[in-house]
Amino acid sequence: MNRQHWQGKFKHTALYLLVTLLSFSFVAACGEPEGEERTVTAKVFLEIDDFEYLRGQGALVLDARGASNFTDGHVPGAVNAAWKAFVYPDKNGIVLDSAADLQVAARSLGINNDQTVLIYGDGGKGDSAAGRLFWTLEYIGHPSVYLLNGGIEAYKKANLTTEAGTTTAATGTFTVKLRPEIRATQAEVLAASQNGTLKLIDSRTDAEYDGDLEDAVRRGNTVAGHIPQAVHYHWEDVISADGVLRPKAEIRAELLALGINETSLTIPYCQSGVRSGFLYAVLQWLEFPAAKNYDGSWWEWSRTEGLPIEDRHEVEVVVEN
Repeated sequence: MNRQHWQGKFKHTALYLLVTLLSFSFVAACGEPEGEERTVTAKVFLEIDDFEYLRGQGALVLDARGASNFTDGHVPGAVNAAWKAFVYPDKNGIVLDSAADLQVAARSLGINNDQTVLIYGDGGKGDSAAGRLFWTLEYIGHPSVYLLNGGIEAYKKANLTTEAGTTTAATGTFTVKLRPEIRATQAEVLAASQNGTLKLIDSRTDAEYDGDLEDAVRRGNTVAGHIPQAVHYHWEDVISADGVLRPKAEIRAELLALGINETSLTIPYCQSGVRSGFLYAVLQWLEFPAAKNYDGSWWEWSRTEGLPIEDRHEVEVVVEN
């Protein structure tokens, strides 16, 4: 073989090695080959790999934390979204009745009907606001909403980049289609407390459930106690020491001990439908029948004259002469 042949063969081999090296470098940098699609099978809660995949596919990311935490550092491109944008300002957690007003609130966050929404919060025992926002978006009819298991802390533990500052959302085109079947009214809660057709789950603390007056005053309540027939299951009990959800089997066993199983129809409540909103999401994740979150919760129940209350204690009002 002549020298020209060997030179040509060498150049061909070197070119092949260079292309191969560049291909491996691209995959290493991007995590997976460009254009590769896969199916996300997770229900309700996503692990970080699915979260990042859907984000890369163009999902809208909503940060349910407070404004200051958001400004300090958030998932790149995320929009700061407060669940309170969907409620009456003077009625604690009660959702707006007007579909038109709910639609304005959704569109202001950049929400669209055909775009998946990813929500994250503080993670761990600070994640209730994310759960409430999840329930709200399901209530107004969004078909594809997920929560990040572990919240922003899970994102940080994966050594992913955050960005500081604020974000301005592009106005969305979302059209509201209310789902009243996942929202409990006061009348439905009263019926459940009387005939037991639906299981009431009090997701508040032990002190709140037991009618501790000091705790009631701290929360701005004048009456303490709980709704009759409600079982107690603190929403934080679903969270592990690592700030993520505990195994499904463990949570199911605890709920079963309270008489709640895969066929039970439930109404979770708390002070203002926030903590119970997170429990609503967990019940979905466990593949239980869709719960009916009571957004009025204890704030509304305890302020309505004539409703039954167990372990009732009232704050004494001192009238000065």
